[in-house]
Amino acid sequence: MKNISIFLLSLCFITSYAQTNVLTKPLLLKNFKNPPNEVRPKVYWWWLNGYTDPVRMKEELLAIKKAGLGGVDIFEIGLPPASDPNQIIPSGPAFMGDSSLKAIKFAIDEAGKLGLEVGLNLASSWNAGGTWVTPKHSAKTLYFSKTTVTGNAKQSIKLPFPTITPDKQGKPRPIVYANDGKPAYYEEVAILALPAGVKAGLDTTQIINVTAFYDPKKEQLTWNTPKGNWEIYRYICSNSGEQLIRPTPRSVGPIIDHFNSSATQMHVMYFIDRLKPLLGDFSKSALKNLYLASYEAKEFTWTPTLPSAFKKLNGYELYKFLPAIFNKEWYSPAAANPFQFDFDHTLSELMINNHYRKAKEICNRYGLKIISEAGGPGHLHHIPVETLKALGSLDVPRGEFWYNRTFFDKDSIVDLLYLVKEIAAASHIYKSGIVEEEAFTSYWDWQEGPANLKPLADRAFCEGMNRLVIHGFTHNPTGMGHPGIAYFAGTHYNDRQAWWPKIKPFNDYLSRISYILQKADFVADVLYYYGDAIPNLVPPKNTAFKVGEGYDYEIINTEVLLKDLTVENGEWVLPQIGRYKVLSLGKGEKLNPEAMLKLKKLQEKGGIITGMNVKEKLTVPPDFSYPNQEKGALDYIHYAKNGLDFYLVRNTIDQWISHVCAFRQQGKTPEIWDPVSGTIAPVKVYEQENNQLKLPISLPPYGSFFVVFTKSAIPHSHFSNLTGASFQTPRMEYLDSGFHFLEEGMFEAKKGTKKTTIDSKAVVQKLEGSWQLTFPKGWGAPKSVTFPQLISWSKAEQPGIRYFSGTAVYLQTFQFNNTPSSSSRIYLDLGKVAEVGEVWLNGKSAGIVWTPPYRVDITDVVKPGANTLKIEVANTWSNRLTGDGITGEKYTKTNITKANKNLVPWEQLPLKKSGLFGPVTIQVIKTIR
Repeated sequence: MKNISIFLLSLCFITSYAQTNVLTKPLLLKNFKNPPNEVRPKVYWWWLNGYTDPVRMKEELLAIKKAGLGGVDIFEIGLPPASDPNQIIPSGPAFMGDSSLKAIKFAIDEAGKLGLEVGLNLASSWNAGGTWVTPKHSAKTLYFSKTTVTGNAKQSIKLPFPTITPDKQGKPRPIVYANDGKPAYYEEVAILALPAGVKAGLDTTQIINVTAFYDPKKEQLTWNTPKGNWEIYRYICSNSGEQLIRPTPRSVGPIIDHFNSSATQMHVMYFIDRLKPLLGDFSKSALKNLYLASYEAKEFTWTPTLPSAFKKLNGYELYKFLPAIFNKEWYSPAAANPFQFDFDHTLSELMINNHYRKAKEICNRYGLKIISEAGGPGHLHHIPVETLKALGSLDVPRGEFWYNRTFFDKDSIVDLLYLVKEIAAASHIYKSGIVEEEAFTSYWDWQEGPANLKPLADRAFCEGMNRLVIHGFTHNPTGMGHPGIAYFAGTHYNDRQAWWPKIKPFNDYLSRISYILQKADFVADVLYYYGDAIPNLVPPKNTAFKVGEGYDYEIINTEVLLKDLTVENGEWVLPQIGRYKVLSLGKGEKLNPEAMLKLKKLQEKGGIITGMNVKEKLTVPPDFSYPNQEKGALDYIHYAKNGLDFYLVRNTIDQWISHVCAFRQQGKTPEIWDPVSGTIAPVKVYEQENNQLKLPISLPPYGSFFVVFTKSAIPHSHFSNLTGASFQTPRMEYLDSGFHFLEEGMFEAKKGTKKTTIDSKAVVQKLEGSWQLTFPKGWGAPKSVTFPQLISWSKAEQPGIRYFSGTAVYLQTFQFNNTPSSSSRIYLDLGKVAEVGEVWLNGKSAGIVWTPPYRVDITDVVKPGANTLKIEVANTWSNRLTGDGITGEKYTKTNITKANKNLVPWEQLPLKKSGLFGPVTIQVIKTIR
């Protein structure tokens, strides 16, 4: 009876939990307006040189919370000498030592009080490794020695110990040596005999594996040497000496053998064993994940289990191919190329299973998640894995994209630094749910604002990103000044930023889009099988692979294809992931035979397979289309959930765009969900044409919003067939109460069968006259000044204004004598702003503007007669740093003495446009209901 009661109680709990977590439209609306913490951006919290200050830690975490961010990844890191030439950043304690642990615990506890989540990077910098890594678990490579002998008799041959060659930079390898001068760790791999002088067309039948005749203790080969001249190669495995890339001064150490499960076990457990006594049950702490940063090892990799794993996977021994590792040209391509493929595949499996899956297994056992930029990511590094499988082996896959930096392939097609589509595909097909991106990595110190970052984020969203990890928030201990110390790479996204006090609306924007993309499911028409190459990299959307304008695609790998892919009613189906009309093999490179056999059987069940000519096989119109689509001005991504369809549409250019757009939807009602404001507006102008629903939409420069389609019991009354005298789609905006035009003109529309003529006339009042500006004390600018007209601060005569960085206040009193109708909305348009502005009218905040159009609704705060207008405008730190460089003044303090990757002295950096440029206007616009 007791067990039955417990069962019923559990059932009631499960039912109640399920009911409260059903993803209904009201819940979506609520969380879209005010997104929950788990979708909000996180930041890398850089602890430079491991030097921390608990007072500032607490202040920074509070600033992070108030700014609308969701958490931090603690990332201790050192600096290249050029990034701190004056050595203003002291050295902190060794990473994960007692003092370091005290700081980590403090940070985690304080973050927990604020409801922030914490991740911890598993190294001082990257790759995985540290001072605790012994030679047994350190990264390894192969070395060999060569001995030439003449045979025709049994003989004993002393084989010299291989020379430990310099690293790739020609430097001695920092490895541990024993008293006998040999490495403290090494293992014999094989002894091979090759015919002397054969340097081309080498066949494995000519190679003799004589390992069985070798005595490693005596280092002696006793062998009945065949007639002729022979080269005897002794191969050993020993440490490569690869070190952490950029550790703090007291944390220099080797990286681990990423292909060995015992090394991963040791490394991850080192962290858990050190943290658990301090934090207790991890599930009750703010520590939610451990992070393995990108794998960027550069030396040739070996691990002791590689030969046995190779034979198990490929069915033959690798030993006779060891010379090919150093001299591939000795073998014919017919022999060397298949071996290389098998060798790469083996390394991939070892890394995925022994590093990523092993780390996940350990972390999950202790209530933590593992996150990683698995196997790279990207096209620039030595990547030893099948990418989607590696990323799919984690709890959360992470990629990266840069701000204002591109690195294209040799064909100038693929941006090698935009690693999003790949991460999204892995997250989708392995059902991870989260697509994290290291966001806004940069070399542009304090030169960008949120409006500069937005287009990059929007592009990433339209490739599948659904959570940002902003690179990064540098911890600034007390006394570091402004703009403070910073890691030399990354957007400096911390509370020392000039525009930081007004950054929350941008973070809200990122969170709203992330929320929808996390809660809904990606929709695509095409499934692309990308084969078995190692590494197998997914380029950015619509670059090396493209279906056609208005169609999207998902990528699948061999593992998921063999395990999950089916065909139902002529559609390719990945259960709980998606349905696709066509499967593409791309160019048909490196296709797995077992996968091809399964695809053939599924093709017989009605699945359509094609190569690169995918669009020819599609029998449906584009999912999203608009006039002149081939010019690519608009981009989109489509998600769906519980009868709701979400199209995120973005403007890719720096000017307004208005088009009648067609969405492949039928029998649904459209709405606009605006992630900038969090508002929802029904679309009042649309028409159904066959299986496409068409509506006019207008997007500001680099603007974006969701067009959402929902099944409505009673579709609202709406207009259709909107036309104007110019036959171009007018600039317009949807409101909760209707819509209005953002341009003047005569327009005609239908409502049912009745034609309606609309006369659009906005009443525009330009705020003429001078502006009073006030500046904060202590930054070189005058307390107050009058601008007869609006100009950039960088054009001002006074050096204190020209070089000013921070927040200045514009003041003006204006008369408003218009008497608008009750159906009108009144807006204050600031024209142009650099970088962020907040409007106060008659003592009340009317909102923060950070992206075009720089406009706020003042309907409820403007009054007849005199009105007092205050506009607070914040720029970047760039101009003050330039000014200090030119004048020798010391208003600023930072370790970064040269901008743009330590290359440009501040005095040579051009001044940036800053402030309010206008024209500032009041616009009274009539709403059409």
